[in-house]
Amino acid sequence: MVVKIGTVSGLVGGFAIFLSIFMIDLGLNAGQGAFYKVVGLPLGITGISATLVGMISHMLTAALVGAVFGMCSGLHQKLRIISLGRGMIAGITTGVVVFFAFFIPISSILMIPTIQSSNAMLIGDVGNLLSNTNFIMLGALELHVVYGIAMGGFFAIAIQYESKKQKILKASV
Repeated sequence: MVVKIGTVSGLVGGFAIFLSIFMIDLGLNAGQGAFYKVVGLPLGITGISATLVGMISHMLTAALVGAVFGMCSGLHQKLRIISLGRGMIAGITTGVVVFFAFFIPISSILMIPTIQSSNAMLIGDVGNLLSNTNFIMLGALELHVVYGIAMGGFFAIAIQYESKKQKILKASV
């Protein structure tokens, strides 16, 4: 049950930052979906297909992080999410860990060098993103915190709901 709730919570967090990502693209004068396109370009995909692959892989990652979050919450009493505040703090912690352990290495080691090595990709939307890498890294940290708040908060609420539902079912039997 905690893995299912975690997966849905991860998707909730992913959708919570979805619009923000498009707003960052707009603020950088990059075309809509440029951030997601950058995810697809290292895979050799271009255009709208790169954007769609980026969006789907980002949401799958959000769901996977949520599933692991849910699974870990049941491993030990100290990790259990028993309140909204605890869920949000655990979510923020998870978002920051994901940022430093995955986002920065993947961006710095794989994505940015791959895109920079392809001179044709340096023009337009992607060029605007690459010229603002420091701003994007700071914004990405903030977005990972927002993701964590949304994921952890939703998880806490859903766990509390399921717990109350189970108590009612046991009492009625």
